[in-house]
Amino acid sequence: MAKAIMFCGTASGVGKSIITAAFCRILANKGYSVAPFKSQNMSLNSITTPDGFEISIAQNLQATAARVMPDWRMNPILLKPDGGKTYIVRKGKPFKSVSYGEYYNFADEHFQIAKDAFDSLKREFDFIVMEGAGSPAEINLQQYDIVNLRMADYAKADTYIVGDIDKGGVFAAFKGTFDLIEDRFRPLIKGFIINKFRGDLNLLKPAFDMFKNYCSVPILGVVPFVKLKLDEEDSLFKPSKREGSIKICVIKLPYMSNFTDFGVFEFIDDVSLSFLNKPSLDDCDIVIIPGSKAVDYDLNYLYKAGFYEALRKILSKKLLIGVCGGYQMLGEKVGSNKGFGFLKMRTEFSKDKKLINKTYKGINHLEGANLEGYEIHHGLSEVEDVIQLTEDSNVCVFDENKKIIGTYLHGIFNNKDFLRFIFDIIGKKVKVNIDVAEEKDKQLNELAKIVEESLPVDEMIR
Repeated sequence: MAKAIMFCGTASGVGKSIITAAFCRILANKGYSVAPFKSQNMSLNSITTPDGFEISIAQNLQATAARVMPDWRMNPILLKPDGGKTYIVRKGKPFKSVSYGEYYNFADEHFQIAKDAFDSLKREFDFIVMEGAGSPAEINLQQYDIVNLRMADYAKADTYIVGDIDKGGVFAAFKGTFDLIEDRFRPLIKGFIINKFRGDLNLLKPAFDMFKNYCSVPILGVVPFVKLKLDEEDSLFKPSKREGSIKICVIKLPYMSNFTDFGVFEFIDDVSLSFLNKPSLDDCDIVIIPGSKAVDYDLNYLYKAGFYEALRKILSKKLLIGVCGGYQMLGEKVGSNKGFGFLKMRTEFSKDKKLINKTYKGINHLEGANLEGYEIHHGLSEVEDVIQLTEDSNVCVFDENKKIIGTYLHGIFNNKDFLRFIFDIIGKKVKVNIDVAEEKDKQLNELAKIVEESLPVDEMIR
């Protein structure tokens, strides 16, 4: 049976997802079989597993760190904000959309699903590296909490609390978190981890002994502030400010999903990536409408914010790319809503959700290419009078005259042939020999090295 270790946080965005990924890689490097586990995640960034289930992008990254295939059991409950409601994915498949208040009616049911998933994993691995959510000290939600200390208690997991010193107030956050969690769970807490430290460690160390006067749980170590190009959770989303002569502009939708599609551009020299809140497109070479969890809401937002007129003016001048929900918006009709009409396309929504991880054969302008990616969508689209770029009629299409590409394929920008194609359209020759999987592996090894040098890892494992 697997041993379990859990990382909770003083708040969202303190870095527990990345610390969890680091421990997955550390343990894998030591020869253990490892599985990540987060019983419930709230994220608009999800991915399709090879066997056709949906999990959070964070647990997918942690599975990559552990060198195992992603599995729905690693994230048995996934919640997606959905225009004022919560869209529930459980056991890797769509369940239903409910109001925020109604969601808590499923807490016991979901906890049982999470326990069953954990029990199944622990029979197959040496270690389960668990991640909490938000803070375990949300006093109004503790009775419904299935992802923090109730889960750690069930798993008999040594638990560590991560705090972000870059925001300030980390010692107060540690003390407050420990004081507010339920008495029965306090013995689970084995240590505090200071994350994102910049400065002179010698100036910080005296506080460790001082902290013993306020709390019996020790501070185990300090992880420095590091900037790595790894998939981030929604709460950590920060638009890039990197400069480059080729300007790629992504419209920041209120319910933007899978912004991790664009992480590859961080690895390419001479390319800048920015996320736009205003319809100022003159300086853009490529404009991208990303995926959306609430297509009707985001489509209405784009009309009201003036993006429709701005986009109409750049047709045939700039390259416009729509991904998934953004692709649907380019058509004439999206369900009962009026689309932009840039493509002769109509999209209807079905109850069933398409979840597929696949390599598509490129045709026409992408003849000979093999495009890897995944689809996550409810919409069924019929498009006419365009050039097909894949053998499947609507997976990736190109209107040569208007310079529009529409695709359902998340991860398409990770394909070198597709990158070369879009840069050719805008008349730019760019070196795109990047291997995203290889680069991510290097980043994870670097992360693991930093964390192992910063914390008493062997002691924590024992």
